[in-house]
Amino acid sequence: MTNNENYRISLTTKALVPVNDPIYRTKVLDETGEYMLIKTCKQLLEEACIRELSTFKGSIAAVRKMFPYKQLTPLVISRSQAIIAFPTSSPNDYSCAWIFSTHVHTSHTLASVNSNSTVVHFKDDTFITVKLSYYSLEKKLARAAVIRNYCLESELFFS
Repeated sequence: MTNNENYRISLTTKALVPVNDPIYRTKVLDETGEYMLIKTCKQLLEEACIRELSTFKGSIAAVRKMFPYKQLTPLVISRSQAIIAFPTSSPNDYSCAWIFSTHVHTSHTLASVNSNSTVVHFKDDTFITVKLSYYSLEKKLARAAVIRNYCLESELFFS
């Protein structure tokens, strides 16, 4: 695990996990490795949205306007690249992790550790345990897939 304060969310980002550490605030799981960062998950997401000429709040508001997802709304970070993440709990909770849906290997069994935790398997055979029920994870993945399809279809239509 390395420290990379220049890290930017991209197509290779798999998850942002808050950590309880005196220095670092976020553990980033990426296809290229794992990174410990001083910035919070929300700060990283806000920076990524701004690079796409949006904001965290603006992206959430747009998704809520277009889709009936009023709580735990997926975040569209990049519409052109269909980078979408969903929160494991309220984004205002310190323990809220963000999962980037395109990396979740849905063909693996998402084995429940207990009723409040689920193991999320990624396509590169890595995994994390999150405080989320299996049902809730499936619902979040389905929402993210609907939004991703909308983004991809819109790109085809307007190209």
